[in-house]
Amino acid sequence: MNAPNLANIERRLEALERANAEKSNRAQANVGPLGLWAFALTTALLQIGHLHVGTSAQSATGIVIGFAFGLGGLVQLIAGVISATQGKQFPAVAFSSYGGFWLSFGVYEALVYSEIVARDNIAEQSILIMWGVLTAALFICSFRSNAALMTLFAFLTILFLLIGASKNPQSEKTQFASAIWGIMTAIIAFYAGFGELVNDTYRSRIVPLGFFESETDAADDDDKGSVIPR
Repeated sequence: MNAPNLANIERRLEALERANAEKSNRAQANVGPLGLWAFALTTALLQIGHLHVGTSAQSATGIVIGFAFGLGGLVQLIAGVISATQGKQFPAVAFSSYGGFWLSFGVYEALVYSEIVARDNIAEQSILIMWGVLTAALFICSFRSNAALMTLFAFLTILFLLIGASKNPQSEKTQFASAIWGIMTAIIAFYAGFGELVNDTYRSRIVPLGFFESETDAADDDDKGSVIPR
């Protein structure tokens, strides 16, 4: 093989390496705010429905089912899949899990709403307690993220247990307390999503989220061009 051909191959290899480097360094969209807002709005809608504010129980159930399938279920599941393709394990697990929860919830409520199956408060209580345990595990895994997310998972763990406690025997006071707690949880989720969106958009920590990180972690985030710990 002559020298011109070798030089041509070397140039092509260098161009390929540059293209790969540019592709790996390309900024990726942070779907965290999308997933958090999908969760926040669906949770708030469900808890407001439980308070029977400005709507009947039947109409509130129909609206919640629709949002459970679309916003709470499908959107969160998509956010989880995108996070997985970006190598972000924690948001991938969290968003996919709660996306699956809302899709399952939507199916169950649709079946009950259509009177295909009867509501089973004991089964609901068991499921909610199990989701409380799962959320507690995610709370432990959130210690390396920020205070906003830690608070969110702490509140959400308590919310699952409160709703579970209100199922059997049914207690109006517990249902009211869980609804108010759920609205507060939704507000925290909305704030966390708002903070991530604003900070990523302006590439500066404008909205305080309470970061827990070492100097090495901060340097790594700066190198990646991101102000949100992954």
